[in-house]
Amino acid sequence: MAGKASRWLGLPKRVAAGFAVALASLVASGVLTGVTLGKRTDASVAAELAADTQLALEELESAMLVADAALDAYVAGGDARHRARYETARDMIPGALERLTRVVAAEGVDEDGRHLGRLRPAVKRLVDGQGRALALADAGRRAEARMLRATEAVPPLERAHAALDALEEREAGEVVRTMALSKSTRLISNGVFLGLDVVLLVCVLGAVRVVRQEIRVRDEHEAELARAQEVQQRLVAVVSHDLRNPLSGILTAAWALARADLPDDAKRAARRIMAAGRRMERLIRDLLDWSRAKAGAEIPVHLREADLYELCVRVADDLRDPRFHRIEIVRQGDTLAEFDPDRMEQVVANLISNALKYGDPERPVRVGAVGEERAVRLEVHDEGPGLDPAIQASIFEPFHRAPREHPGARTSVGLGLFVVRTLSEAQGAQVNVESVPGRGTTFVVTVPRAPRPEARLA
Repeated sequence: MAGKASRWLGLPKRVAAGFAVALASLVASGVLTGVTLGKRTDASVAAELAADTQLALEELESAMLVADAALDAYVAGGDARHRARYETARDMIPGALERLTRVVAAEGVDEDGRHLGRLRPAVKRLVDGQGRALALADAGRRAEARMLRATEAVPPLERAHAALDALEEREAGEVVRTMALSKSTRLISNGVFLGLDVVLLVCVLGAVRVVRQEIRVRDEHEAELARAQEVQQRLVAVVSHDLRNPLSGILTAAWALARADLPDDAKRAARRIMAAGRRMERLIRDLLDWSRAKAGAEIPVHLREADLYELCVRVADDLRDPRFHRIEIVRQGDTLAEFDPDRMEQVVANLISNALKYGDPERPVRVGAVGEERAVRLEVHDEGPGLDPAIQASIFEPFHRAPREHPGARTSVGLGLFVVRTLSEAQGAQVNVESVPGRGTTFVVTVPRAPRPEARLA
C-alpha cells in the first residue's frame, strides 16, 4: 500500500509533481504569450489609429486654411479663380470633419466629446462667416466684405485651431500610454518566461534524477529476484533428487507388503501407501522437470508407439482410492499414437488430478481417448465452475493456481499444468483448454500418430 500511495497516476510523486509544474509552466507561458501579443497588437492598432487621426486633422486644417486664404484673395481682387479655389476647399471641410469624427470615435481619444464639442461650432461659425463675406463680395460690396473679414474671420479660425491642437495632444498622449503599457508588459512577460524556463529545467532535471533512481532500484530488485530464483531452482533440484532414494525404499516395502500373506486391512493399507508413493514420485518428477526447464535443458523423451487409452486406464487405476470413484474413461476409434509412455503418464496423471481437485465432487471426471486420422485426442473434462477467460492464458505458468474457491486449490503446488504443457510439447503434442464459467473445463492434448510404414519408406 505504501508503494501505491507514493505514486500519482502510476508515476512516482516527485516525477508526477515535476510534470505537473512543467505543464503549469507551459500553460502560464501560453497565457503570457497571448497577453503580450495582445498588448503588442493594441499598440500597433493605436499607432495605426494615431496615423489616421493625424491625417484627418491635417486634412481638415488644410481645407480650412486654403478656404480662408482663397476667400481673402477673392475679396481683395475679385479674381474668379480664387473664388473657385475657395469653393473647392469649402466643400472639403464637411467631409474632412466627418472623417475626423469617425477616427476619433474609433480611437477613443475623445470619449467625453469635449474636443469635438468645441471644434464643430468653431468650424460652423467659420464657414458661416466666410459665406457672408462671399455674398458681399459677389454683390460688389468688397469694402464691406473686407471689413467683415477683418472683424470676424480670425477668432473662429483660432478657436478651431485651438480645438484641433487639443485633440491632437490628447491623441498623442493616448499613443504614448499605449506604447508604454506594451513595453512594460513585454518586459514583465520576458522576466516571467525566464523564470518559468528555470523552473521547467529544474523539474526536468529532478525528474531525470528520480527516473534514474527508479531504474537503478528496479535493476537491483530484478537482480535480487534472479538470484532468489536461482537458489530456489537449485534447492528444488537437490531436494527432489535426494527424495527419490527414500521414496524408492518406501514403494519397495509397500509392494512387498501388498504381496505378502497379510490380512485384508493390512493389504489395503499397503496399496494405499503404494498409491500415495507413486503420486509423490510423480510430484518429484514434476519438480525435476520444472528445474530442467528453468535451466534451459532439454526434457529427455523416448518416443514409441503405444495405446493412449490403455495408458489412461493404468493412470486412473493408480489414482483410484476410497476418495475417488468418479473417473469415467471412454475410447473412440484407434488410440495408437507415438509418445513417451512415462512422460505421458505424468501428463495424464496431472490432468486427472487437476480435474479431481477442482471439479464438482458430486459429478464424474470424464477421460476420453479419441482416435482421429493423424492424431489421437486426449480429453479430460470436469464439471467444475469453469475458468475465468481472463486467466486462461496464465494457468500454464509455473506455480500458478487457478483462483477457484475449492479446497483442492489450497493443496496444489501449481506445477501440474506447467509440466503438462512442457512434457506435451517435448513429445510433439499440443495442449488446449476449453472452459466456460459455470459449465466446466476440458483440457485437450492432441498426440500425433506414429508414421505409417509406407510413409517411412517414402
